[in-house]
Amino acid sequence: MSGKVIAVANMKGGVGKTATVVALAEALAAGGNSVLVIDADAQANASICIAGDVKLTALISDGRTIDAFLEDLILGGRRLKISDSIYYQASDVSHEGNPLDISLLASSSELRLLEREIIFELTKRKFGLDAIVGKFSRIMKAQLGLTRKRYDYVLVDCAPGISALTEASIRLADLVIVPTIPDFLSSYGLKSFCKNLWRGDLASRNKQQSPKNLPHVLITRKRPVKEHEQTVERIRNERKLDPRSFESFETIIPETVAVSWALGRNDAFPTFTNKWGANLLPVLSELAEETKEALNGT
Repeated sequence: MSGKVIAVANMKGGVGKTATVVALAEALAAGGNSVLVIDADAQANASICIAGDVKLTALISDGRTIDAFLEDLILGGRRLKISDSIYYQASDVSHEGNPLDISLLASSSELRLLEREIIFELTKRKFGLDAIVGKFSRIMKAQLGLTRKRYDYVLVDCAPGISALTEASIRLADLVIVPTIPDFLSSYGLKSFCKNLWRGDLASRNKQQSPKNLPHVLITRKRPVKEHEQTVERIRNERKLDPRSFESFETIIPETVAVSWALGRNDAFPTFTNKWGANLLPVLSELAEETKEALNGT
């Protein structure tokens, strides 16, 4: 049985996408699941949080990144397998005496420029926007079809905005998680983002199918202030609408320095419990369980 694909995406940056990917990947792995993290963001934050600076530098040097893979496959015309670029058992975090079963397809800062180069090259070949997204989608689907059977879950850390690679990842996902800070600016474009992808022009363009399920909004970096409480209530009121633009998790990730501290703990061989601390562990456990429920449609 193939692993479930979870894309973590939002138009806005700085809302906790990478933190969500790393925390959820480790929570799922601590529960005995095998997880593959695909870093589709040129900032490579998920890569460095999981592998650490030394390992990531070696992966980039060896050409074992998603951008190097796409460059060789699309521009170089070589028939590579995405599995050749995956760093297996990438995490130094352990749980109950065993390393977490997390593998990584890393990214590098070259990804953003490479996407532009690929789009430019495909445009010269008379590819339209739909065809370019379709090209990325077919590559990802074919490669993940060969790879995802090894994993229970595949998490994709998408770049801010809607790039061709992000849109392809969303189309292939069994579940899309949209991390959102519950303030005015962070949530301002949330409904529009979800509508455009699931029921708007992007969903219907060239008769492309919409993603399999409605996106699930995850409240992140919540503080005990009135503005945040009111925004959470507005987001959850979306459940009462028909049709809805999105679903929302009950789990809420609080604003805490413990998250930043945990993300910076690489190359230190921490345990999962010590890394996230007593206050965050129940939250991550709830998020992992809710994610499984969302994937199962319950």
